[in-house]
Amino acid sequence: MPEQVTESTSSSRSGSRWKWVALGLSVMLVGLIVWDGADRRSADATEPLPQSPATSVRNPPPSSLKIASFNIHTGKGTDGVRSLSRIADLLSDVDFAGLYEVRGAAGRNAPNQAASLANLYQGGWLFAATERRWWSDHFGNGLLYRIPVRAALRVPLINTRGKAYRNAILATVELEQANVRVLAVHIDRENDRRPQLQAMIDLFLSLQEPCVLMGDLNTTAEDPLISNLMERPGVRSPLHESLVDRLPSQNIDWIFTRGLNTVVVNLVENTASDHPVVTAELSPGSTAKSTDANQP
Repeated sequence: MPEQVTESTSSSRSGSRWKWVALGLSVMLVGLIVWDGADRRSADATEPLPQSPATSVRNPPPSSLKIASFNIHTGKGTDGVRSLSRIADLLSDVDFAGLYEVRGAAGRNAPNQAASLANLYQGGWLFAATERRWWSDHFGNGLLYRIPVRAALRVPLINTRGKAYRNAILATVELEQANVRVLAVHIDRENDRRPQLQAMIDLFLSLQEPCVLMGDLNTTAEDPLISNLMERPGVRSPLHESLVDRLPSQNIDWIFTRGLNTVVVNLVENTASDHPVVTAELSPGSTAKSTDANQP
């Protein structure tokens, strides 16, 4: 009888140990899965860019281009409130917008923020992820548009800072008289800023006119790269030409053009993001002097 009690106790202890081993392995497995999902990885630049069908845009193409460049800060405003409807309201009058700091889908069937904004904006959308997380495109840049986008290309940028992934979107949009090439980009603010910006300037200068370089360049007008760009023949800075007396010294959001006239330009401060919206109406041609319709 005592031997049977000892065997039963030993068997019970052995079974308990295996349960703890199984539990420990399960916890480790779950931990590995969570670690893998939470890890930030570069998005696959060879994947097709997700975007809405062409039926989302208006036809015929307009004669001028109403454009916007906006770092939406994932929709989180200066008041701490996340609201995409406020972002959409600020973009309601533009034909084409470049967006930065855009969140990807929050779940398997959830839309990315560019798609959600397009629903409010009543236009088309494109999302160019810079990074993947939780096994899906997690973060990047986007476009909103109500005019035909004939082509769009994701351009990965140099990265020497580990997981600080960046890219640009090069799109061709159709106007009544010309196709305009638009380069929309969010530049790094640390060590990679200069080589990334130089690469984008070189690409911009190589594009066939008319063309636009716009984005959160994370640098001010005092940067030699910016001042040298403005001195290049044929390059125009609508913000400098029209808002020189009202342009904040620390402004880092820009639009530069070649082969285009500026009809009107605005830099709109807002509470929907921690960045202003830069908007401009542009028309083909490069000889007329830029004007600001909001100035006397």
